[in-house]
Amino acid sequence: RNVYFKRITDKDHPAYGEFGLYCALAHAKPGQWLLDYVGRVTLGEDQNKKSDYVSDFGEHSELACDANVLGNEARFLNDFRNTGNYPNVEFNFRRDRNGEFRQGVYVKQVKEAKEKGFDGIKQDEELLVSYGKSYWKSRVDGGDLTEFVWRLPNQPMPPGGKPN
Repeated sequence: RNVYFKRITDKDHPAYGEFGLYCALAHAKPGQWLLDYVGRVTLGEDQNKKSDYVSDFGEHSELACDANVLGNEARFLNDFRNTGNYPNVEFNFRRDRNGEFRQGVYVKQVKEAKEKGFDGIKQDEELLVSYGKSYWKSRVDGGDLTEFVWRLPNQPMPPGGKPN
């Protein structure tokens, strides 16, 4: 197994009390495939707009994979925002050996990583992805993310801790 999930016990984590996905390998190298995002596949226009587990994919993002009811451990990937870290994994469209579409979860490539000196993911490090601004704008009152994002990557916890 390349990954495992566990409950998040860090009270400063935005997903405290929920689950996160972690690297089970000693070192996952940049560009390495970790697992596929599995779920119910529909055409993009037919996706459940209220689900928190939808990932668009396909050559032109014409498909949607929803892991809300049916899925695997990839559904425990958390967004990097407010964790104090940069995203270290990304979704990439791929075809398996039978030619079927897959939404793969890959370690970010060095050139695409924002963290200086990024060389992959170490064992027990949380896997973090960017859900995308459109995901959050649809869930934040007024769509203004400036107040929603309260902790930037490589920044200490703000004075007073996590906002309520």
